[in-house]
Amino acid sequence: MRAIGTGPRSFPQIAQQLLDRPLLIHPHKAEVLICALQQKLGIVSMDTIDGITLDAKAMLDRAALARDAVRDRANGKTFHVDGDIAVIPIEGVLVQKFGWLDPMCGFTGYDALAIKLRDAMRDPDVYGIWLDIDSPGGAVAGLFAFVEELAQSAMSEGGKPIYAWVNEMACSAAYAIASVCDKVYGPRTAMCGSIGSVIVHTEISEALDESGVKVTIIRSGERKYRGNMYEPLDKQTAAKWQASVDEAGQWFAKLVAMGRGVDADAVMATEADWFEGAEAVTRGLMDEIVAEREAWGRLEEECDRIKRDRRNGR
Repeated sequence: MRAIGTGPRSFPQIAQQLLDRPLLIHPHKAEVLICALQQKLGIVSMDTIDGITLDAKAMLDRAALARDAVRDRANGKTFHVDGDIAVIPIEGVLVQKFGWLDPMCGFTGYDALAIKLRDAMRDPDVYGIWLDIDSPGGAVAGLFAFVEELAQSAMSEGGKPIYAWVNEMACSAAYAIASVCDKVYGPRTAMCGSIGSVIVHTEISEALDESGVKVTIIRSGERKYRGNMYEPLDKQTAAKWQASVDEAGQWFAKLVAMGRGVDADAVMATEADWFEGAEAVTRGLMDEIVAEREAWGRLEEECDRIKRDRRNGR
């Protein structure tokens, strides 16, 4: 099995996973993310559409200060433990490869989540898994492989119950993860959904013209390096990207329909909108609005039942 790296990926590597590729991410967070990455990479200084300058640099600079989080120092495991329950936080922007086991610096890697899940499923002292989710979503790459593994774990006969706690956002890719868990609970302010896909493309040719900078692109092959930021987006590339996000959106809708037991057409009819509290429950995206303590208690009860069954040889 591939080992986790010794530190977080560089910002150019993260950018490669998030720019000009299908994303399952809440739209406002997409704007914040792109501005932050562009500023960090030194591409161009950008403001939000309402003119508020984003101070995301401080968030991203925490990567340089982050310490190795390969294991919980209190128990030597790759996940936190509370009683018989493994607690796995899913926070910030989700990416395919990040190389850390904890959601530091505003990113969580699917690679790290997969390792935690496997370890928790194998651990004989763990009887249940609690996913604490507060994420707007992220990259498509790596998501469906992780969600498929999670779904198989949740649905396995004699397996361990997996609860998703929406604390306070599970949108786009984060909701894809929540949707295949055994239960999805959250408070009245929980936000779920955004079941759709998007590609974010930045084009700065006019800004370069205004600054007197000329970029020359020399190609071998007409389609080479199309969709770059230095030229206007051509129709063929736009069409290919539209087909890509449509396909990802359809996969997403089928996944939610399977995990939540709802009609796929009804999922597509949400038009990738997000829903809070009671409406999320009405649409089948959450099981119930409950206090965190009550949801946790229900998982503890399931764990106790599993222990009793094992003692009785069932």
